[in-house]
Amino acid sequence: MEVNENYVINVDTKALKPVQHFQYQTKIVDAKGEYYSTKTCKELLMESCIQHLTTFEGALYAVRKRFGFTKEPPLVIDKANELIVIPTKSPTSHLCSWYFLSHIDVTQTLSSSKQASQIIYFHDQTHLPTSLSRHSLKEKLSKALTVQHDIRK
Repeated sequence: MEVNENYVINVDTKALKPVQHFQYQTKIVDAKGEYYSTKTCKELLMESCIQHLTTFEGALYAVRKRFGFTKEPPLVIDKANELIVIPTKSPTSHLCSWYFLSHIDVTQTLSSSKQASQIIYFHDQTHLPTSLSRHSLKEKLSKALTVQHDIRK
């Protein structure tokens, strides 16, 4: 278990997952490895938003207003690098995991098993299980892809 208390969200970040541990609160899945932090997922995301001259709340508000996504909108941290993050639950929930769209192999993820819970596949051939239903995952990916398409215009 590698601890990285100074981890900064970047283009290599693939996922943030809350963990039930007496010392750590977040598992960080990165293209270079996995790390643990005492900070919550939300705290890491809030710090990253500030680095990109926005706020967590402001970024969510902007996506809600611009696209009309009322429930669980994707979070845009950095438009230039397309850091678009998909929440699995309400963004304010401590149980919310976050997946970074740029690393998700959307085709493989959506064409995979049709079980009750899904697997998120990444471009580097790794994967993570998620408790999302197929319908919910498809809906969340659709929202994030809509935002990504708008950013690329």
